[in-house]
Amino acid sequence: MAAERIADRLGDVISEMDDQVNELEDSVLTAQSAELRTQLAQARRQSISLRRYIAPQRDVLTRLLHEKIEWIDDKTRFHIREIAERTDRFVEDIDSARDRAAITQEELNNRLSEQTNRAMYVLAIVAAIFLPLGLLTGLLGINVGGIPGADNPFAFIIVTIALLAIAAGLVWLFRRIRWL
Repeated sequence: MAAERIADRLGDVISEMDDQVNELEDSVLTAQSAELRTQLAQARRQSISLRRYIAPQRDVLTRLLHEKIEWIDDKTRFHIREIAERTDRFVEDIDSARDRAAITQEELNNRLSEQTNRAMYVLAIVAAIFLPLGLLTGLLGINVGGIPGADNPFAFIIVTIALLAIAAGLVWLFRRIRWL
């Protein structure tokens, strides 16, 4: 029977797809995100196209079981029931694989978002420390007369120590308010 051959072939394909999704779930912690995202998208596309192909078959087989057709005897009806049940399990497995791939992709996106947030946090802290220092050095670096300490030979050392003290004060403040 053609439906049985299709079900046999689909069993191998769905088993491979399920194994692939299992591997993707396991590798979400270790693999490179670019290749994993591509593989997850491919698994989801494959499961969607397989479901589009198998779900109507399941519906037809189920309808054949419940219709009273004269030329279908009890033995054939039993055989159709087995194939319909297998096809129904295939559809459930495909739905499960698709859902697991979607959850894995969400987990990967969450991890990437977390990494980006950490990097942005560090960048914001560095900017918060160096912006005031940059402002002060910019103000002291302009070439106009009347800059405080222009005639003092120790002015550079005093300004450097003051800038280091400001940086240390900012680090202390960030630790106190638990930003670091």
